[in-house]
Amino acid sequence: MPDVSALHLGSVPQPTAPLGVLPEIAAAGHPDTPFRSDLPWRTYDGPVTTFAEFATAVEDYADRFWAAGIRRGDTVAVVQRNHIEVEGVMCALGRIGALPALLSCAMEAGELLECFARLDDPYVVVDSLGLAELAPHRHAVKVLTRGVLALEPSGADWVRPLQERAAHVAAPRDEDDWFVVTHSSGTTGAPKLAAHSTRSLFGMVAPMIMIFRDQYNRNDLNAKHLSFVHARTCAGTLASLETAMPALSIADPSPANVKRLFLDQRPTSVETHPNVFIQWEQLAADPDRPFAGVERFISTFDAMHPRTVRTLLAASDQPGAHYLQAYGQTESGPICLRIVTRDEAGDYSPRNVGHSGGGMEVRIVDEAGSLVPAGTPGRIETRSTGRMRGYVGGGTMPADDAWWPMGDIGRQLPDGSLELLDRVVEHVDGVDSLLEKEDHLLESLPELVELVLIRAEDGGVFAVACPRAGSAPDRERFLAAAAEAGLPEITVFFWEWEAMPVTGSYKVRRAVLRRRLGSRLDRAAVPAGAR
Repeated sequence: MPDVSALHLGSVPQPTAPLGVLPEIAAAGHPDTPFRSDLPWRTYDGPVTTFAEFATAVEDYADRFWAAGIRRGDTVAVVQRNHIEVEGVMCALGRIGALPALLSCAMEAGELLECFARLDDPYVVVDSLGLAELAPHRHAVKVLTRGVLALEPSGADWVRPLQERAAHVAAPRDEDDWFVVTHSSGTTGAPKLAAHSTRSLFGMVAPMIMIFRDQYNRNDLNAKHLSFVHARTCAGTLASLETAMPALSIADPSPANVKRLFLDQRPTSVETHPNVFIQWEQLAADPDRPFAGVERFISTFDAMHPRTVRTLLAASDQPGAHYLQAYGQTESGPICLRIVTRDEAGDYSPRNVGHSGGGMEVRIVDEAGSLVPAGTPGRIETRSTGRMRGYVGGGTMPADDAWWPMGDIGRQLPDGSLELLDRVVEHVDGVDSLLEKEDHLLESLPELVELVLIRAEDGGVFAVACPRAGSAPDRERFLAAAAEAGLPEITVFFWEWEAMPVTGSYKVRRAVLRRRLGSRLDRAAVPAGAR
């Protein structure tokens, strides 16, 4: 098992090639490496199960974009269902030198329109789901874009089909030029549009590439259910192609589908969002043991709750089973890494996000920017090779060696590890860590699949709790646990998980909940649609 705190980038090579042409190079060297998905591709006619077939799909997309008139330097917003095929579209646009902007269908329509307005006169590429999202707003889309191009057949007269093909000219951007625009999660406000280059995406996964090359082999299978428009997935695709790591992409995260996949494919590594892992807890008790062959459970979006970590590790039959946690953000890439073994899971605290390594640095400062002593809470700042190249419309970026504000509050312990306490915008005076209290409540109330504590406009706190399917909400039990956690007389709203406003990476959109529920804090009401 690797010591992540000891990783150094000096031994890691630079990217083999710009990501737009990397599929072709990977296919030439390792054509039969598995590159599978649970659901068929809908916007490409052929099978995609290997590196060779993925590279062929990328070239076909590029021919279709070329025939539609897309050229080097054009900006193209991509709005598709959450499937790995969006990565093929991204690589194809990068292959001809266009700039893809990957936008999640989980965004609200108004946010999508705002993103179009911020981009530089973009084309918009859609599948049938993206088309349905934009159809009610087609007049605004027409004003904000150069036109909508449909990857699937459509009878809509306001879009152009992408069915014709013409031989494209490969002209990828340099490794340090903007290659792709992705967006922040938008949990605390409107999503920001962040641009990455091939080299900054490589910097995101350089430590993981070292682990792949040192610890994995061709018999491993790396399964992922992620937001496929997220910078993490773009970097993950790069890492898979660079290292010839067999990949399995999961579009349907339902426990029934995941059980079928895992019993059939037997992945050795699995990565998804913490709130999806929570939904998969039920599979841990399945007598068929679908997680039996999993050695690595990975999450890079949020820390997982201790209960979920213990449950997943107990479901593996592998003696070296462990949980790999990474702390970072879209703009910075991963900053800290931590490995939790089965033996350590009993004492695991998700507030400790591990150590920086592999060219990643952390410091804690006060509001004036001065360093604070170890153990003292302050604002987290970082430096990393995976930092984005800029915000769309955001002006000049600070120098590469400048410290980047993460927007989080934390403290460094004497051993150098980092404790994450709160988002700056969610911090409540007099409370050390709302996140820590969330952990405590979820540990005390196993009938919940999610619990968020939200700072109200008046500076107070209210809770939104999601009971597990089949469990009835128990207000008195919740209030007793909250009082024990130091939150007496808190207002709680019970909500079905499926009705929660979430980002494409399944993070709860706290700002949306604050807007929806803030006017109802004078009573502990159960909102419409709640249990």
